[in-house]
Amino acid sequence: MSVTPKLSELLAAYYGVQVTGGAKTLPATTTGHLFTVSGGRVLVTSLTGVVTTAIQAQACTVSLGVTPTGGSAGNAALATATSVNGAAVGQNVSMPALSAASAPQALVVSALALAIPFNPGGIALVGAGTIDWTTSATNTGAVTWSLTYIPYDAGAAVTAL
Repeated sequence: MSVTPKLSELLAAYYGVQVTGGAKTLPATTTGHLFTVSGGRVLVTSLTGVVTTAIQAQACTVSLGVTPTGGSAGNAALATATSVNGAAVGQNVSMPALSAASAPQALVVSALALAIPFNPGGIALVGAGTIDWTTSATNTGAVTWSLTYIPYDAGAAVTAL
């Protein structure tokens, strides 16, 4: 008898736990929290969003970062500012893969709602704190963010805000 795993089981085995938050409106020229990391460090294996309310056609960039809880560590960039001017409903946003030799790269905003480069593998080791997004302007629009992670420390977890 053969056993065929479900797609969700294969994804969980490769990418870890998936956490998806509700639609979040763009923060108005400020930083908004997307996820909380608690109980230790996690390996973020993917971080993607889908535009759920069209983004206003006005100059605006989005960047992603981490704000640690306590300690002397400062904020860290996960993806540098990228234009989301006029992004349509269904367009995808993806954080590019990072390597030890590279600085944070720009977010990837797909031109098509159905196709976006997906970067498997470890994106970032993130400690306790929040994963955030920052905008450069006050634009209307909303994005639903999803994150996959593997706990690096016992008891570490991620929750959507």
